Amino acid sequence: MVRSMIAGVAGLKSHQSKLDVIGNNIANVNTWGFKTYSYNFQDAMYSNSISSTGGSIMAGAAGGHNASQVGYGSTLSSISTEFNTGAPSPSSNNMDCMIDGTGFFLVGNMVNGTFNNVTDSGLYLSRVGIFRVDNNGYLVDNQGSYVYGYALEEGTGIPEIPASPAMYTITDAAVTITDSDPTANPPKSATITIGGEEIETSDKAKFQDKIQDWIAGATKKGGKFEGYTISLDNYNENAKPSPTVNIRITANVSGLDGNKNSANITGATWGATGGPQVTPDLTTKPVDRVPGVAAVYVDELSAIRIPTDPTTGMQYDIQGWIMNEDGTIMGTDINNRSVPIAQLCLVSVENPNGLEKQSGYYYRPGANAGDVEAIKPNGGPVGKIKSGWLEMANVDLANEFSNMITTQRGFQANSKIITVTDEMLQELVNMKR
Repeated sequence: MVRSMIAGVAGLKSHQSKLDVIGNNIANVNTWGFKTYSYNFQDAMYSNSISSTGGSIMAGAAGGHNASQVGYGSTLSSISTEFNTGAPSPSSNNMDCMIDGTGFFLVGNMVNGTFNNVTDSGLYLSRVGIFRVDNNGYLVDNQGSYVYGYALEEGTGIPEIPASPAMYTITDAAVTITDSDPTANPPKSATITIGGEEIETSDKAKFQDKIQDWIAGATKKGGKFEGYTISLDNYNENAKPSPTVNIRITANVSGLDGNKNSANITGATWGATGGPQVTPDLTTKPVDRVPGVAAVYVDELSAIRIPTDPTTGMQYDIQGWIMNEDGTIMGTDINNRSVPIAQLCLVSVENPNGLEKQSGYYYRPGANAGDVEAIKPNGGPVGKIKSGWLEMANVDLANEFSNMITTQRGFQANSKIITVTDEMLQELVNMKR
């Protein structure tokens, strides 16, 4: 009779444990990448009241009979994880991403050098792609763990170097304005001379307008500075011994061809007659276009970092990010060039329920996880990358509330068994009175 109380207590414990699992699922309904846990019961041990025996066909013998067993309630069979992909939630950050498949991101502390063995690396697996760049140019998640993938093969992934025009800066160039006949009425035309180029202008025009007339005349077809754009930076009409102007002269054609008429700039007399001479400053040297080199990614794993620009020896100044479906990460640098960064790796786990949950949203491969292999995203079962999305928890609230009700009723039923058993014991005690 007391065995019923033991069974009831076992049922209370197991139902309380299931309620703990349900409570954890509901608490994480808005946790990125959370996977639902399910509590599975099994009946506890049994005692044999009558053991089973086999029958005999000998004369006078009896037939067989089955065993009679009494159980001791329920207990935990397993707590399993449901690894189906959660619903996608849009993110305003292009560096956020999710896995549309069964794979995992590989993250963790810094591992020096390259490697291929994920299990022995000591790194974590994760389903949450909240990524940012730290002060050293490494890609990290929001818990500060480095993100691992495939770096560029040396000498590849170099963006093109765009052609640039020559640009000269002339500061305090002397301006000479000569009236053709200052006594004429009405006034006749005048000439303005800068850098040895004399252009006709109007006597009545303001000083700045006369400079604009000079720019238009000097850059027109057949002008001394044909093929260049001249812009006015500043001027000083009252400078002594003559007015001065600051101008920029930029070639209209990018590349070395845009420097064809540079002799007209460097050979001009940028100063008043008998006054100080000004030497043009080549602010930007002309550069011809250099085609880029296509990206090739290595097969070894390493922490993802912004690569170095071979031209400057410094990391690219990345201003924008794009993560493609195949895991390739592209950046846009300050010169609006598309720069390959690296390729994310996804980890395939043979038995995901063999993973051991860690703090946060990390997993570690357990002894029963089977083969754990890093592969490049390929759109197969391991999945592809969806940029600008994050994976929501796969908790089904309707199912959790339904399980909560049945668990509560199971708990009440087991408590009732204890109550009834207690009443029977009370009756037994009262028989002595």
